[in-house]
Amino acid sequence: MQNAVINTSVLIRRVTCLAFIFFISNATAQQNDFGVWAGVSLKHKFSQRFSATLEEQIRLNQNAMAIAQYFTDASLEYSLSKKFKFAFGYRFINNFQQTYYSKRHRMYADLSYKTKFEKFQFILRTRLQEQQKDIHSSEVGYIPDWYSRNKLTAKLDLTKKYMPYASAEMMYLIKAPNATVNYIEKWRYTIGVEYEFNREHSLDIYYLIQRDRMINDPITLYAVSIGYAYTF
Repeated sequence: MQNAVINTSVLIRRVTCLAFIFFISNATAQQNDFGVWAGVSLKHKFSQRFSATLEEQIRLNQNAMAIAQYFTDASLEYSLSKKFKFAFGYRFINNFQQTYYSKRHRMYADLSYKTKFEKFQFILRTRLQEQQKDIHSSEVGYIPDWYSRNKLTAKLDLTKKYMPYASAEMMYLIKAPNATVNYIEKWRYTIGVEYEFNREHSLDIYYLIQRDRMINDPITLYAVSIGYAYTF
């Protein structure tokens, strides 16, 4: 166990150093930012097919000096088969907006497909997302934003403990109160590693590039994320 902790500490330092190298190399661009994301989640398996997850996460931006967002996410997941999974979740978000935190309510439904090829795993997840924001302080607060989010992940099963992966995700705006056109709002690219101490404790560490394609204020975020999960 001690060796595992030491190895994990070394891994965290390497991923963090890599993230700073990427950030520094892109620091000359104007609309760039660096962030740090950290989260803790609890997962309970009711059976081999059915599970529930509760997650708390905080996200820093402005070169990791300010709290950009923090949220609570609760979800249920059901395995339809060895390849297909369905999930339904709710997220309560506090998102910083210059002088205040905007409160947002998000509902989403996921359908995932997983296939294997030798030591590689490929996971395609499609998500339908609905979100309301500033319900009590905005005239259009009760009108939701609708998104379609598609994510492709490739994992390499090296050992029983380490599993490096890479993913790409597209967020497409379907409908919003103040939007007159549909467009791809964000792209996310990640590279990371999942590490399992044992069946109960695990870490997920990754480096993320998020390209925000919003029409009025495009920005690229470079972030390091670490998440701890306890499964019981």
